[in-house]
Amino acid sequence: MIPKFGVAGVPINYKGKPKDFYDWLRDMNLNAYEVQCTFGFKMSDKNKELILKAQNDGFYISIHGPYYINLGSVNPTVVARSIDILKQGVELARSINCTRIIFHPGGGHENTEQGRKDAISRIINHLNTIANEVDMGDVKFYPEIGGKTANLGSLDEIIAICKGCEFAYPCIDIAHLHAREIGSITSKDVLMAKLEHLKQELPNKFNEVHFHAYTINYGDKGEIKHLVHGENMPNGNEGLPNLDWFVELLHEFNLTPWVISEAHDSQELGAKYMRDKYVELKEIYGKD
Repeated sequence: MIPKFGVAGVPINYKGKPKDFYDWLRDMNLNAYEVQCTFGFKMSDKNKELILKAQNDGFYISIHGPYYINLGSVNPTVVARSIDILKQGVELARSINCTRIIFHPGGGHENTEQGRKDAISRIINHLNTIANEVDMGDVKFYPEIGGKTANLGSLDEIIAICKGCEFAYPCIDIAHLHAREIGSITSKDVLMAKLEHLKQELPNKFNEVHFHAYTINYGDKGEIKHLVHGENMPNGNEGLPNLDWFVELLHEFNLTPWVISEAHDSQELGAKYMRDKYVELKEIYGKD
């Protein structure tokens, strides 16, 4: 068994028809796809049919919610809209047998230590309210690491949300984590320590972590831009986080998660690279 590697959204390099998209991914030995519901949890009946067929053919489908979801806001109107949107997400997910809804915790909070804690508490309460008011089935919420320093979504904030809500599981975007910490993942040991911390804090959810993995450009406020797979930083330095470290750690932690590439206009290249690297290392790590 190996991780499920795939892409977020339809890559710009795909020029075929929608019905042939999953065959294109399969030809690269990729079997995961994250649907980008950027403007709301809406999907045509035709796309639903294609996704259901893809799942029957062995694909793993997740949904990324709109970026305007903001459960931590101090604005009650924004929160009410966000709750309604996530309920729509659960309905859509269940209609296509999807079990993972990825979303950003957002902003709109007081950016102080106490303001952030209060916002995380609000998010936990609102997620629990949603779970009590709708039939979740097998659907789980995956709050994602935020890329900018001011945004909610540090590693510990994601852990807190997942501890506070039974239906919340971690989406660890290692590039966002690197960017929001102003270039923190400078070695394999640093990334290992972060995964060890996650495992220690969420032992019962660690095996169901959802990863986003690619390289990123950042500044003093965090994320600037996702890099093209293999692209260096504007100053010529190697793009980080290093994907080889990440794949090695999947072996060392004996993890077989869903891994989604969000490399700029090259998602499939990043996903294929990680998948091929994982298979290459299987013999070294003594796996079947």
